[in-house]
Amino acid sequence: MERKEIDILDLFAALHAGRGLIIGGTLFICILAGALSFLIPDEFEATLQLLPPEEQKQGFGFSDLLSALPIPTLRLGEKGTPADIFIATLKSVQTRRIMIDKFNLKERYEAETMTDAVEMLAEKTIVDKSEEGTIVVSVFDRDPEMAARIANHYVVLLDSTNKNIAQGSASERMRFIRVLRTEGEVRLDSVMGNLQEFQSEHNAISLEDQARAVIGAAASMQTDAMELEIMRQGLLASGLNVTHDKVKKLQREILLRQDAMTFLRDGLDSESRGQVKGRQTFALEMEENLFLPLRDIPRVAQDYAILEKDVLVQKALMQLLLQQEAESLIESRNNTATVKVLDPALPPEIKARPQRALIVFIAGVLSLFASISYTLGAVYVRNLRQRWLVDRAERQA
Repeated sequence: MERKEIDILDLFAALHAGRGLIIGGTLFICILAGALSFLIPDEFEATLQLLPPEEQKQGFGFSDLLSALPIPTLRLGEKGTPADIFIATLKSVQTRRIMIDKFNLKERYEAETMTDAVEMLAEKTIVDKSEEGTIVVSVFDRDPEMAARIANHYVVLLDSTNKNIAQGSASERMRFIRVLRTEGEVRLDSVMGNLQEFQSEHNAISLEDQARAVIGAAASMQTDAMELEIMRQGLLASGLNVTHDKVKKLQREILLRQDAMTFLRDGLDSESRGQVKGRQTFALEMEENLFLPLRDIPRVAQDYAILEKDVLVQKALMQLLLQQEAESLIESRNNTATVKVLDPALPPEIKARPQRALIVFIAGVLSLFASISYTLGAVYVRNLRQRWLVDRAERQA
């Protein structure tokens, strides 16, 4: 039986037989590709490098206070760094539209619509991060001077966009802070009025000093009363009667000091609390009393501490709001550069594309593969046809 498989030698023989087609076709395609590549206009690549923006270490307002607490930070993914935001701004449609209007790129690119011009500018612009972390902007154009101008203008737009966003946010934040400050001033006036009213009602000028003075005065009165009582008891022991003038005088002085101690203990209203030992309690004829009653000191001190705390809290909030308002005002008028250029774009001297050698090489490889495939395919089809004719002749015989 005749062998029907194709031997490897048959393949080499087929390639040898079709070497003219393979070599000639490959050369023809390479020459054609090289010729057509000259129809593609030369383009120059202007490249600039930007330093990545620094991470903001300081927050604003309460976020800065919370950052000092031992609370794990919430990260919404790994992206969204300042460098990524810079790249997104450079790639934004709004930025490209401004570039097109600035350099009249719609007419330069011969685009029919603004959308087509935006897409063509996107094809001619590369924005990415390098391995070192810098931001690289590359622009292709037939004119090297124009390529450098477009690339450098990206920096201007990026800086102006950052400033507009930052100043706009700062202005909005400042207006919001001023509303809070106005409300805070009202609350501060209210709590300070409550504190002043409380001080006037209870004569609470300096609680600590007043309490110390009352305790000292009460202790002095009690000491004097005890000394007078000892003197009275001495007179009585010496044989004098309770009706004796000296004994009665000492008794009156003792009663006055006891009434004074009652006054220091209970305050100006102590006379309304009845009689002590058949006599009316002592009442000082005073328009103002600087002594706080001993019984009322704990309650007054507690109420005063609550009111004073409210005042201190409102003052601290007002101080924070004033500081934030000042920071927002400075930020809203800040015109310092937000972009740091490491290498500005310069007009390139050597074209970047088309890479004609690469085009010819790729076309040659594809042509060689197509020629070999065609040659082997032709041999295979011819062998199949011969087998079919042989089989047909055998059946007819």
